[in-house]
Amino acid sequence: MQPTVNDITLLQHIHANGHSVQADSNVDHRPYNRLKDLGWLSSTTLSLPNVGYSLTPAGLKRAVEEL
Repeated sequence: MQPTVNDITLLQHIHANGHSVQADSNVDHRPYNRLKDLGWLSSTTLSLPNVGYSLTPAGLKRAVEEL
């Protein structure tokens, strides 16, 4: 899977906001799942349906490369 411009934009947003983000039920989780599929994010269920997404080392490396 090749990253899209939107993937890179979201990755940079997460990097700029402390390397993690929380998404609740009214958020479309598909963009975050794409980054997980690319190996750039990991997820933790906080309380259903809230999910925390954090940069992996590979995601952090790619975000820094894109700066």
